Amino acid sequence: MLEQVAPTLARGGVSLFSGTEDASGPSSAVRRRLVLYDGKLLPSHADLLRRDPPALLLATREPESGPTEWEAQLLGAVLRGGSLVPPGLAVARQKLRRMKDVQHASDAASMVVQEAGGSKVASQLAADVLHELAVNALLDAPVDAQGQAKYAHRRTEVHEVDAGDACELGLAVDGSRIYLEAVDRFGRLTTGPFARALDSYGGRVQVNSEGGGAGLGLRRMIEHSDVIAVRVLRGRESRVLCAVDLGDARRRAGFPKSLLFCTE
Repeated sequence: MLEQVAPTLARGGVSLFSGTEDASGPSSAVRRRLVLYDGKLLPSHADLLRRDPPALLLATREPESGPTEWEAQLLGAVLRGGSLVPPGLAVARQKLRRMKDVQHASDAASMVVQEAGGSKVASQLAADVLHELAVNALLDAPVDAQGQAKYAHRRTEVHEVDAGDACELGLAVDGSRIYLEAVDRFGRLTTGPFARALDSYGGRVQVNSEGGGAGLGLRRMIEHSDVIAVRVLRGRESRVLCAVDLGDARRRAGFPKSLLFCTE
């Protein structure tokens, strides 16, 4: 399997070593576990996210095949840093402070999907995903000087955040999917909400408001997306990208997905 997938991953800038090899090299290098699987998320995958560092769950979408080229490139971007949107695409970026602008951004995502020839279902799912990404980055991420959440526990009361708490959204589209990226400057995101979302994946949603962003919205974000990629620089930045297929399938929870979470 290593021989099969190594060339694809290498083109994405990712080098592999087996667990039996000598781990000599720069002492600062972090060895992360890559889990190749069929992409069908299960509650058992939650424990892999809870590892330190969390395992990287990379889908092999067809029987007897390795990961796709674009997901290998995305994995490389998650490990290297910077924008997670695939290179070569035109990216529309904007900063958000007001809650009413979140809805405008969601509407824009829906329109972009339709203009790209995507289905009506995909346009609705993209709007839903972008809304969740934006609200999490805008309301759940910011903390005060004492590390206390500023907006997460009064979501319904907040109409605008302080200028320094603004988040950035990025949007790009190709012929197959739309890429939605949200960036905050706090770097507080952990695997906890994602792991809790997977604990009951495929069953009834267990809503847990602890710390914000751990309920139905996050679960739907995972279900709607082909890929969820996260890179966190602790105390500095959280960057989350979701890729939503432009096809007309409505229920996508059982579709193959990669879940790539990297913290530094």
